[in-house]
Amino acid sequence: MDYLRRMPFTVAFIDKKGQTYQDSSKGLNDYIERHPLAAARLHQPKFAAKFLEMAAHNNGMQVVRRPADTQVKRELVYIIRKGVFKNEEAMWRFINDPSNLNIVR
Repeated sequence: MDYLRRMPFTVAFIDKKGQTYQDSSKGLNDYIERHPLAAARLHQPKFAAKFLEMAAHNNGMQVVRRPADTQVKRELVYIIRKGVFKNEEAMWRFINDPSNLNIVR
């Protein structure tokens, strides 16, 4: 079951291992599936964000939130595999690049 689609925000992956959404989300969905009581509360924004952080950490990933602004209408949540970027500055440069934002929209 795809639990990430139940969450009240848009999720985007930056992942070298997974080539598709299903590949990248498999570990996170498996983690959520092991906690059935949490699955019922994934529609709550604060709970979903915190639980997603725990699932991502368990799978060697990190969660980065990009707030809505003039370029993006809704908040985006990026799940990034650790080690993809050398530093935070390179990560934010990639996230805020207009060509990458057009892909996510």
